[in-house]
Order: sequence, then C-alpha cells, then structure tokens
Amino acid sequence: MGLPFAYLENAVVLSLVIADMSSGINERLEEIRQKFASFTDPDDKWKFLLDLAKAHAGMDSALKAEKFIIQGCASTMYLVPKFDGVKIHFEMDVEGGTTNPLISRGLGALALKVYNDMAPADILGVDPAFFQQIGLNVGLSPTRSNGFASLVKQIYLYARVFDAISKK
Repeated sequence: MGLPFAYLENAVVLSLVIADMSSGINERLEEIRQKFASFTDPDDKWKFLLDLAKAHAGMDSALKAEKFIIQGCASTMYLVPKFDGVKIHFEMDVEGGTTNPLISRGLGALALKVYNDMAPADILGVDPAFFQQIGLNVGLSPTRSNGFASLVKQIYLYARVFDAISKK
C-alpha cells in the first residue's frame, strides 16, 4: 500500500524548501566570492569589512552574556543563536578590546552574511575553507585569524547541536 497523498505532497514541499535553502547559501557564497574577486586594491578587503561593520546593527545589550563570548578574539565578541526548529538566527556584536573592534565586527558580519538564518544542515554543508579560498586570511593578524576561526567553529558547533535536535 502506498503512502497517503498528503504525506507525499508534504515531502515534496519539504524537499523544495530544503533545496531552496541550500541554493540560498550557495548564492550567498557566490556573491561573496565575486565581491572578493572584484577587489583590485589590497585595501578593498579592509574597506569592505569596515563597511560591513558600520552597517551591522549589533545586538541588544541584554543578550550580551558571558556564555555567548567567542573565546580567542582580541575584542569581546558575542554570538547568540536562536533556533526556530528550521533555521538558526544569530545575533552578533563586538565590544572593545586590545584592537579596533570594527575589523572584528566586520569579520563577524561577513560570517553572518553566509550563515545567518540558514538551516543547520546547510551551514554544515559549507566548507569553512571557503574563507581562505577567497583570500580573507591574507593580511589578517594571527589574533584576528584565530578569533575568526573561533567564531566559525562556534557557528558550526551550534549548527551540529541544532541539527541533532531537529532530527529528533
């Protein structure tokens, strides 16, 4: 005996939604890849990150709890996940530290351009080496490089946890 039509219809809709989310993250990656490829001056990358930092809305200070601090950043970076059962929404902000927090904030905003409001499985499907492939690491200080790696690692950790929860 076959599956009920409503079940099949829901499965088709779900597969279309999943395919749409996957294409969404791929479109984001391609947009960023093209942006970095268009840079003609080494300073273009830094200007882009500063523009991202200035445009980023930040987050409510009530969310800035110690448990959301990304370890390894020169500045104090907060990353707060909110999972709605389908997608993860991230709130991110940076406060001072030993360096100019605008670059750190720009790096965080760039990560959110890729991962924010995506399904956990889509996040896990992105190779974190993407950022090296576009040349993000070139010219980054070791502290910022380590901080960014810690941010991405934390995003993937949240994605693994929420992916497991969504499969229960």
